[in-house]
Amino acid sequence: MNDTNERHERTTRTNDTNERHERHERTTAIVFAPVKKQTVEERRSEILQVTCEVVIERGFAATRISDVAKRLGVSSSLIHYHFDSKEQLLAEAFAHYARKDLAEMVGEIQSGPTSVAQLDRAIQNYVPEGSDDVEWMLWIDGWGEALRNPMMKKISQELDEQSAELLQRVISGGVDAGDFTCADPRAAAMRLTALVDGLAIQFAAHDGMMNRAELINHVRTVAAAEVGIAVASFTDVDLAQLDGAHFAMPGAATDSALRHLVARYCDAVISNDPEAWISTWAKDATWELFAGKAVVGRDAILAMWSTAMADFDWVVHTPSVCLFEVDEAAGVARGRVTFQERTKRTTGKSATLLGTYADRYERIAGRWLFTERRLHVIDAS
Repeated sequence: MNDTNERHERTTRTNDTNERHERHERTTAIVFAPVKKQTVEERRSEILQVTCEVVIERGFAATRISDVAKRLGVSSSLIHYHFDSKEQLLAEAFAHYARKDLAEMVGEIQSGPTSVAQLDRAIQNYVPEGSDDVEWMLWIDGWGEALRNPMMKKISQELDEQSAELLQRVISGGVDAGDFTCADPRAAAMRLTALVDGLAIQFAAHDGMMNRAELINHVRTVAAAEVGIAVASFTDVDLAQLDGAHFAMPGAATDSALRHLVARYCDAVISNDPEAWISTWAKDATWELFAGKAVVGRDAILAMWSTAMADFDWVVHTPSVCLFEVDEAAGVARGRVTFQERTKRTTGKSATLLGTYADRYERIAGRWLFTERRLHVIDAS
C-alpha cells in the first residue's frame, strides 16, 4: 500500500514537472517570438509621413529635424542617417505626399465617363476643399520654401509640371474624342492650372474673398472657353452623375440618419440657431426658395437665412411626410419633405405655409448633409 502511494506521488510530481516545462516552453516562445524589423524603405517612408504631419502643423520654415525625431520617438541621429540634411528631408517629404495625392487624382479623373466629366473632376480635384485643405496647405507652403531650398525648387517644379501634363491629357483626350475644340491643349492646361493656383491662394489664405462654389464657377467658365463648350455642360455633368445613381429605398440606419438630418434642420429653425442650422448643409450646397433664384454656397445660404429670420419673432417648421431614396455605394440620396411652417413676424402678423422640399443629400465624412433644397409652395395664408 505504501509502495503504491509512493509510486503515485512520484508519477504526480513527474507530471507536474512536465506540465511546468511545457508552460515554460510556451511562455518562452511567446516572449522570444521574432519581431519583424523595418526595412530601410519602410523606415524612410515612416519618417517622410511624420515629417509631413509636422510641416502641416508648423510650416516648412519652422520644422526642425528634432521635431520629427521627437514625434517618432527616436534620436535626431537616426533621421540624419537616412537624410543628409533638413533641406533634403523637407523636399522628399513634400514629394512623398504630393505624388500620392497626384496618383489618387489620376484614378478619380480617369473614372469620369465622358470628356466633360473628366475635365470637371480635374477641376474639382484641383480646387481646395476649404481654407484648411491639408494638400493645399503643403503646396502653398512648398512654393515659398522652393524660393530658399534648391532641392524643394526642383521637386516643386517637377510636380507642377506633372499636374499640368495631367490636365493636358484630359483636354487632348476630349479633342481626340471630338468633344472639345482646342488648338493647343498644353497651353490651355498651363493657363487653367495657373488660374487655379492663383485663385486657390486667395481662397485658402484670405477670408471672404470667395467661397468654393464661386471658385469652381470661375474655373469652369474659363475651362469652357478653352475647350469650346458651354458652361452649362458642367451643370449637366452634375445632374447626370446624381441621376445616374442606383437609387433604392434606404435601410433602417440610413432612413433614420436622413430623418435625423431633417429634424436637426427644423429644430435649428425653431430655436433660431444659425450655427446648428448651417451645419446641416454641405459647403457647395444650393438653396432655392424662389423658382429660378438659387443661392449657392454655405456662406450665401446662411446670409439669406439670417436676413429672413430677422423678420420673425418665432418660426415653427414641422415636417410631416419624408420620403427618401438612396444609393449607398455612391453616398448620395434624394428625397421629398412635406412640411408646415407657422410664423409670427415682428410686426405681429401671423402666417402659415404648406410646402414641399425636393432635396439632394450626400454622405460626407460619415454624415449626411443637404446638397440641394428646392421649395415648392403648396399653400400660403
